[in-house]
Amino acid sequence: MKETEEFLEATLAYVPPVNEKLTDGAILKALDDIAADYRAVVLLVDVEEFSYKEAADILTIPLGTVMSRLSRGRKMLREKLTDVARSY
Repeated sequence: MKETEEFLEATLAYVPPVNEKLTDGAILKALDDIAADYRAVVLLVDVEEFSYKEAADILTIPLGTVMSRLSRGRKMLREKLTDVARSY
């Protein structure tokens, strides 16, 4: 059991927290900088709090596409906001 816990701790990726000094403007700019397909899904699911299925229906795309775009869109935002946070 201990070996399993050690393995999990060693393989989990650490994602540093986002700097609390990020402004709304920086977040909106980061959103504007990602492709519209990804931005639409991120806004519907993360901002408007629609379910994945509701977002799929609104955008008339498959559920799997919503999940894929959301994952990639979040990653793009994280990368852009990490760069902005480092500049503070």
